[in-house]
Amino acid sequence: MNTSVTRRAFVAASGLAALATAACASHVGGGQDGPASTSSVDELMGSLSVEQKIAQLIMPAIRTWEGEDANVTDLSAVPDLAAALRRHQYGGVILFGQNVVDTEQTVRLVSDLQANNLQSDDAKATYGIPYLVAADQEGGSVSRLTMGTRGTGSMAIGATGDDASKNAMDTGTVFGKELGALGINVNFGPCADIIGDLADPGMSTRVFSDDPDVVTQLCKQFAAGAKKGGVITTFKHFPGAGDGDDDPTAIRISLDDLQEKGLKVFGDLVANDADMIMVSATTFPSFDDTYALGDGKTKGYYPACMSCKIVTNMLRGDLGFGGVVVTDALEMKQFVEEPDTKAMLLPGDPKSVEHQIAVAERCLAAGCDILLMPADLKDDASVTFYDELISGLSAKVRDGSIDQGHLDESVRRVLSLKQKYELLVPKDQSVDAMVAAAKEVVGSDAHHGIERSIAEHAVTMLKGDGVLPLEGSKTRLVIVGRTKADANPIGYALSELMEKGKVDPQAYVDNRLTGSTDGSADSATNIFVDCYYDADGDGKLAYSDELSAAIAEADAVVCLSAVGAGIDALQDANPCMQGIGRALKEAHAAGAEFVLLSDNLPVDAARFSDADAIVCAYLSAGFAVDPKAEDGSKHMGGINANVPAAIRAIFGMGGMPGALPIDVKMLKKGKDGKYSYTNEVLYARGSAGGKD
Repeated sequence: MNTSVTRRAFVAASGLAALATAACASHVGGGQDGPASTSSVDELMGSLSVEQKIAQLIMPAIRTWEGEDANVTDLSAVPDLAAALRRHQYGGVILFGQNVVDTEQTVRLVSDLQANNLQSDDAKATYGIPYLVAADQEGGSVSRLTMGTRGTGSMAIGATGDDASKNAMDTGTVFGKELGALGINVNFGPCADIIGDLADPGMSTRVFSDDPDVVTQLCKQFAAGAKKGGVITTFKHFPGAGDGDDDPTAIRISLDDLQEKGLKVFGDLVANDADMIMVSATTFPSFDDTYALGDGKTKGYYPACMSCKIVTNMLRGDLGFGGVVVTDALEMKQFVEEPDTKAMLLPGDPKSVEHQIAVAERCLAAGCDILLMPADLKDDASVTFYDELISGLSAKVRDGSIDQGHLDESVRRVLSLKQKYELLVPKDQSVDAMVAAAKEVVGSDAHHGIERSIAEHAVTMLKGDGVLPLEGSKTRLVIVGRTKADANPIGYALSELMEKGKVDPQAYVDNRLTGSTDGSADSATNIFVDCYYDADGDGKLAYSDELSAAIAEADAVVCLSAVGAGIDALQDANPCMQGIGRALKEAHAAGAEFVLLSDNLPVDAARFSDADAIVCAYLSAGFAVDPKAEDGSKHMGGINANVPAAIRAIFGMGGMPGALPIDVKMLKKGKDGKYSYTNEVLYARGSAGGKD
């Protein structure tokens, strides 16, 4: 090991990208030199072969090894994977839920990964460069720390109004401390996207707001909090109009609209010294350049991370970003599957290594630095794939297809970022001490207290004055979950309501989700709990006669609705819409008041606008974990704080101080019986019927 490298400090200087490759020459918009070098980074650069430089730009996933159910949680149990990782000087690895079991296991896995990397089998290796270890910890629906703090999700933070900046900072701080304690040094989050189209299936409650100024401010605060834990924040998905899920569906936002929304946000984040930005895998045909696709004759569009115009021109040139650019996951189907209706992006078999070499070459030529997950490193075939990928890209450097200067710029950016966060120097720490420290931090009571407080401040009442809270005269109650998994948040909220006297502690509860009955049959208060959708079976309506009978006798019905983004979710053909609609109709026929609890994206407020009350919680994930369980390593794991907070508020325990963070457009049913959004706003951003 070159000890002179380990002794020198480094402060990364910002700047514009330098030269673009020949492929992007027509798009270069001028600029200054890239990040300033130091002798330590220069010395390291001089020691790396072309193959090692290429490997520094690759970040594989290691979810499983030799089997779909063989999750990688202990590196010592998969020596072949450990050997495969030692074959190359990878820039980092990304962890997923399959890799994360509990706090101690995760600390030991990350520590073993770093130690294994320092024992490179590469005969030419002169320095074991520590990994960037990444995870998607946006919070809410995208949360990898199953034993840590889930967080409320970004949209819930956006709903907390005047407190949103503090709550974004607090959430970023919680995640930074927990990730950092585990040894994870890169967070692929938060989303800096703007919802430009409610029908976009990719974003949902992962975004803070549809107001670019709010998104910018909350992203900055989130990142500032994460930095306290020494964690690098990655803003995604440039250029900021949603990521389109893992589907190549084009986002048809105009350049003018994008400049007022996503580009405005990312421009402000770049000016605020953003370290890392992830580029979308979606196409933008309204303004991007066309390319000849795989058949040689069809004109089409590349995903943004392959587009010179989007990465080199817009991000590096126009916005002046000199930091690290990472692609979205290159294992997504638009890169590796033959489309049904159009030519493949590039010539050849999309699953072949030659095709992936070409995709990677285009991403690098476009201005990206890190190639995220060209494939999972999961078996002997994938080991060969990565050998051939690195060899193929290195050959393209040597024959001039990939510019050597451009390669060096990218590697220097990655190494400079590692140096900035003191990640070039292996940390000399006792693993046992790291485990003990992490157990004090990850999923702590204090962190879950922050999570709970934010969830309570996010609860938003769009309508319901005179109906809510449901207390006093409402003695025959029905709570309708979406699926059986809703038993946890419903049961947790009910137990707290009974403890606090907001619901009769002796109430008779007939819970069809758990199959249990509790309380006194003589109680004046009767609560029936059921669901309307069979998620575990055939995915159809599961609306029982017993539920109908209970609603017929009810004073009030609370119905949970977990609608995702995308207009298809709101159509009559969706069994969930059928279940909610039937419960609403039966409640009104019985003279009962109907309360819609919108778990997720609040567009269902437009679909069921004739509900007597509408309350928003902004998160439908995390129901499977029982927050009352006492198992020390599990009880803090990935709970949902949002829905219990909303149920408590519906029954008068806590207020509803939240404000809607996006505009909810009206729905119109066409002659074909299909709903579509209109341009008319039903509930405007800032709507807050429950404010005191």
